Amino acid sequence: MNSKTSKRLLAASLCSLTLQLAAQTSFGIDHGPYLQEVTETGATVVFTTSAKAFSWVEIKPHGSESELPQRCYSSKDGLKAAYNTFNSVRIEALQPAARYDYRIVSKEMKDFQPYKVTFGDSIASEWFTFRTTDPHQQGANIFVTSDMHGDAQKLETLLNKADWPSCDAFFYAGDMMNYIDRPEAPFTAFIDTSVRLFATSTPFEIVRGNHETRGNLARTYSSYFPKKDNKIYGAYRIGDIMIVMLDSGEDKAESHWVYAGLTDYDAYRTEQAEWLRQLVQTPDYQQARYRIVVCHFPLVMGQQWKDEQTWFGWDDAIRKFLPVLNEARVDLLVSGHTHRFFYHDRQADGNAFPVLEQGSTCAARLELHDGHIRVKVVDTEGRLLMDKNIQ
Repeated sequence: MNSKTSKRLLAASLCSLTLQLAAQTSFGIDHGPYLQEVTETGATVVFTTSAKAFSWVEIKPHGSESELPQRCYSSKDGLKAAYNTFNSVRIEALQPAARYDYRIVSKEMKDFQPYKVTFGDSIASEWFTFRTTDPHQQGANIFVTSDMHGDAQKLETLLNKADWPSCDAFFYAGDMMNYIDRPEAPFTAFIDTSVRLFATSTPFEIVRGNHETRGNLARTYSSYFPKKDNKIYGAYRIGDIMIVMLDSGEDKAESHWVYAGLTDYDAYRTEQAEWLRQLVQTPDYQQARYRIVVCHFPLVMGQQWKDEQTWFGWDDAIRKFLPVLNEARVDLLVSGHTHRFFYHDRQADGNAFPVLEQGSTCAARLELHDGHIRVKVVDTEGRLLMDKNIQ
């Protein structure tokens, strides 16, 4: 090889390396956007940027070409959020059952001094579309799964087997990862997959499993799924359907050595039980045609579990939540935790309503229409394990 050829190859290599480094350091959106807490009049957009920036959301009525988009910021105490990478922007004053287009706009902040801000690149995402909830909607198709334990490919398989494009709502019933010890963990475990398939247009709602309470970043969990009331548990209304989401906490006693004295779930479950008593008396709950509960723990415990005598937290959730739910005309509770597919009929173990353990290799598809609830459970092989009308 002559010297000229060597120089050309060296120059080409350096050019390629420069382009690779530029691509690695280019400013952009790392994760999202994904929707949270979409209601009749509002929605939250969550996303992260690859570097510290000043970001906002632009929104306009769907298909509007002439109307200038409205800028929506996250602000607190008179200051707009800036010089950050994680963003959660709440949009209010929307119309019920209306479609909107939105996009992310962000300006990289190279330096942030008291009297001088130096901006870098500016980016704008593509436009995405979502719809606010319709108070007059009747029925829905709902996807529920749990216990993916960080297996994003398994989640995608189950979403496909359950025909996710025909689903109106998505619920994750906990243990979607093993623990949180990296900021990226929730994204790589299930958020990124959800974004790629549906979450830019349809929100997912999530309750916590006992594994999401673990890890040195477990206390950041709720920030990934922001709610106006700052609670993990809550209630979600889809037309004539009421979804109650319970956060069951850890499964063993507070004194168990693995928790190192850092948990307070007994008091937390008591707090939720009181909230639940109030919720089931509200007109919003009473007037719903369907009432579905999503909880990581099944709220029934078979004899094989009782014999182990180590599940204080699970039993505590049963003692505090089940008596309230038994008087609340619940149609179905969907859970995970046990990693098995199992169906408890009414009154099987003190439960006045059916309880579904949908398993760690399965997903449930609830088809609520014309006053009936059809429950389908499919596994990763596409086998239909259950197809049952429960009402």
